[in-house]
Amino acid sequence: MISTRSYTVLLCKVKILAQCLALALSFPVGSVHAADAEPEVVVTATRVERQLFETPHAVSVIGDRDVSESNASRTPDILSGTEGVLIQKTNVGGGAPYIRGLIGKQVLILVDGVRLNNSNYRYGPHQYLNTIDPGIVERIEVVRGPASVLYGSDALGGVINVITKRRTEFPKPGKTGWMGQLHAETADQQWTARAQFEGNIGNFGWVGGVSAKTFEDLRGGGEVGVQTPTRYDELGGDIKFNYRPDSKQEWIFAHQTTRQYDVPKTSEVTLGSKLKFNYEPQLRSLSYLEYRARDVLGVFDGMKLNLSFNRQKEGEEIIARSAPTIETREITDVKTSGITGEFTNKVGATHRLAYGFDYYTDSFDTEKRSIDLTTGVASDVAPGTPDGAKYTGWGIYAQDEIVLSRRIEVIAGVRYAHFDAKGTLGANALSFSGDKLTGSLHGLYRMAPNWNLVGGIAQGYRAPNMEDFFGRVDFVSEIPNTQLHPEKSLNREIGVKYYSPQTSGDIVLFDADYDDLIVRTTVSPGIKQRQNLKRATIRGVEAGVRHAFTTQWSAGGNLTYTRGEDKDTQQPLQRIPPLYGVVRARYDLTSTQWYEVYSNWAQKQIRLSPEDLTDTRIPSGGTPGYATLNLRAGFRPSRDQEWLISLENIGNIQYKTHGSGVYASGLNLAVTWRSLLK
Repeated sequence: MISTRSYTVLLCKVKILAQCLALALSFPVGSVHAADAEPEVVVTATRVERQLFETPHAVSVIGDRDVSESNASRTPDILSGTEGVLIQKTNVGGGAPYIRGLIGKQVLILVDGVRLNNSNYRYGPHQYLNTIDPGIVERIEVVRGPASVLYGSDALGGVINVITKRRTEFPKPGKTGWMGQLHAETADQQWTARAQFEGNIGNFGWVGGVSAKTFEDLRGGGEVGVQTPTRYDELGGDIKFNYRPDSKQEWIFAHQTTRQYDVPKTSEVTLGSKLKFNYEPQLRSLSYLEYRARDVLGVFDGMKLNLSFNRQKEGEEIIARSAPTIETREITDVKTSGITGEFTNKVGATHRLAYGFDYYTDSFDTEKRSIDLTTGVASDVAPGTPDGAKYTGWGIYAQDEIVLSRRIEVIAGVRYAHFDAKGTLGANALSFSGDKLTGSLHGLYRMAPNWNLVGGIAQGYRAPNMEDFFGRVDFVSEIPNTQLHPEKSLNREIGVKYYSPQTSGDIVLFDADYDDLIVRTTVSPGIKQRQNLKRATIRGVEAGVRHAFTTQWSAGGNLTYTRGEDKDTQQPLQRIPPLYGVVRARYDLTSTQWYEVYSNWAQKQIRLSPEDLTDTRIPSGGTPGYATLNLRAGFRPSRDQEWLISLENIGNIQYKTHGSGVYASGLNLAVTWRSLLK
């Protein structure tokens, strides 16, 4: 249990947050642009369109304008500064999101609603969000808190849905256009380029492009200097076709691929025991065919069917300091086939049902070799996951949006899920399987025209995956556990949302219990095994506000506080971030020229778990706090050109987010130039 003093500290912070939010909402306002008068619409939280203000879940949205003006060359950096999200970087080629104190395979990432997570994802930070090219991103929706009822395994901390661009305008008889983009930054001497094409012929549309990037070693702030190794290169390509035979139907085919070259895991070299640790190759490709329809055969009000194929191929090239003449090269190639179906029906005037199914299966092609660099002789070594292994997960779910009165709505949901895995280690054929029933109940109460009270209770789960099952199993130092079962959570939250054409804001308190967390434990001298042993509690508060003072001046900010403890030891939980947030102010001089000043900040994190104390990425005494000063501006000198200019970390301070293996860039100038060709 968390102590009375901890509750007092949390309540004091909540009181301060509530006062700040109330003060922000009380500012006098002027008129605003017409575009600002329309409330944001989100899909991910409930699988159906709802206004953000009318959604009883905690949701953060990065809209198309925010994405376009972010001036970011990596997708994790687009999420930086988002309410409830903190980006950790073990290496420059990474970028793992914290949501509600959780990270890695306890946070689910989707691309256009298709799972990016596969059963190979490891515990702790990983780099896979950075394999999504920011050039294809239209918007990002973040559901903060468990969403396992709708999305299944891994959705413990939350869900990040990266929604990519598609053709939405179909002028007759047709129209085509091109966009060229160049981006450069000084801190790592990076250059990126993208050529994008878009158009339509009648009701058939397309959007696609190619990207190329090169990053040199990153220069950190203060006395950090150039951090080696951090450089890598990247190529990418994408295409999306969509066809609308009529106003009620749409077919979509999409393919996207990213190939990164020699991406160093920096902390393993600079802080660890490796002379070399490169991800080579780092490859992600996704193809899917989707059919969407409304008013289908008089049976479904809405329907979406999706067939997908996702491939993630990851190589690890490692040379240990203790054996400088031996290099191990391991390839893990995971091919994921998926099929999902979503259906909606209105039942009378007070019910809307959303229900469906999802099925994903992972096939593993793996190999590992040890190479003597002096002789060139190579020998086979057992890979982390056996070649030919398979993992399957499927589920069915149902959700009912119920209107109880003019003021009150509730959303109830339930999912049944099944998972199984099999593989052969040497002469040992291993397998496991399991099931999970999950439920949720969220509610909304319209207190006043601009105020909604929201809250809910929801279960989440993470099924044991291949990394849990096979991991480091060698039948000598570690033995398998065929009785692993899902990690599970019970989350309770309550909050307030405010919306007017000038101002929007929210504040959410959450309290979550986690049971059966999987850990490696010693079962006998010198022998370890994965077991469901750990229990934890994570509590916190998230708050954010945006306000338009006039048609030209606006401001906003958010902050997040998280506190986690091990239920059994009362020790701090591993990798819990400190209090962090962002403040920003913006001035729109004209419709073609804007300026923004902002600061990302975090308190010092001194509440460290026993694991944190031995983590070389965390400085002795804890991760220092910081507050950066940054400027950003946008100009459109003509209808066909746009410039974005950012001056980041103006104070050139030395800092990094909690748990990161590299320091953030020092003083950095970032410039983007876009040109439209019609």
